[in-house]
Amino acid sequence: MDSETFRAWNKEAPELDANMRTLVAISTLASANRPSTIASIAQTHLNQLGNVSEQVFFVHQTRESILKMTSIMGTPKAINALSSFMSVIKPNDAIAHELSTATYPRSSTTPDYAETRARGQELFASIYGRHASRVEGMLHSLYPDLAEVIIADSYGRLLSETYYLNGRDTELCAIGSLVPQDVPAQLKSHCIGATRLGASEEMVQGALRLAKFVFAKK
Repeated sequence: MDSETFRAWNKEAPELDANMRTLVAISTLASANRPSTIASIAQTHLNQLGNVSEQVFFVHQTRESILKMTSIMGTPKAINALSSFMSVIKPNDAIAHELSTATYPRSSTTPDYAETRARGQELFASIYGRHASRVEGMLHSLYPDLAEVIIADSYGRLLSETYYLNGRDTELCAIGSLVPQDVPAQLKSHCIGATRLGASEEMVQGALRLAKFVFAKK
């Protein structure tokens, strides 16, 4: 990505900080299955960060956001996106060393199903508000196991983990990931969900504008 394009899409969402703009853009590109651009975006942003600790935190956030967005875009696109993103991390540099000694909560603990499901139920209710029971009932009517997997696995084990990426920022990434999917009902739900988890309306609109700009940019 050239510097002019990078500056242009940064201007689309002044309501978001630089990390968040980059995360939303990467979520959009990953969902659109355009991984080749992700490496150049990541490298440009890493170069702008002040020190290794900031770079490492950005890498953690990016990998976590792509992992979480598998619930929207699917595993193959996530693998493509992560492969492109991690190509900018050199095996022997300081970032790679920090990543090798970091904590990975899903890998370091054995999940308790009841606890994980309860966490997913709580997040689902937070995002859908008074409509949560109706939406869960609809999912259950389509296929009981669909509702269970969404609540326990997608929301419980995947989306509710906040060690590297909190709920608000996860929902802003979800906006980026949903824009290329052409699913207006789900996009609307997660825009509302982002505000319920602490995003301002200005942040939501900024994420929407940025995602549409990035998706339209060939």
